[in-house]
Amino acid sequence: MMNQCPKCEHQHIIKSGFVKGKQRYKCKSCNYQFTQPTTERGKPLWMKLDAVLLYLGGMSMNAIANHLNVSAQAILNWIRDFAKLNKEKPEPGIAVVVELDELWHFIEKKRINCGCGKLMTVIVGDLSTGSWEVVIVKP
Repeated sequence: MMNQCPKCEHQHIIKSGFVKGKQRYKCKSCNYQFTQPTTERGKPLWMKLDAVLLYLGGMSMNAIANHLNVSAQAILNWIRDFAKLNKEKPEPGIAVVVELDELWHFIEKKRINCGCGKLMTVIVGDLSTGSWEVVIVKP
């Protein structure tokens, strides 16, 4: 039997029938009706962290889902939740606008009809690793 009411925390509670096979209780002080607390829903935290680590290691969401016997949508939700809680704001950097006309001229000499002459915004990251982020501006 329950010891106290979860709403008002008084200890004067009585049995008040059954709901879906579970004992229902009623607080005599505040007339609040409740059932016994059930086990938590969802998968354990270790499984969610394992899924995120496997994803960061390069494993596909479908492979992780098959490995853990859950749906791929659950894996996606766990990854998104982890990213929301642990995201880091990027440091402000220097943006450079570059026109890739040189690539067009280099390929044009080989008589191949391809290339790009669009304006792009390039954010240079760590130069030692060659990290660049490119954004194509729509006309």
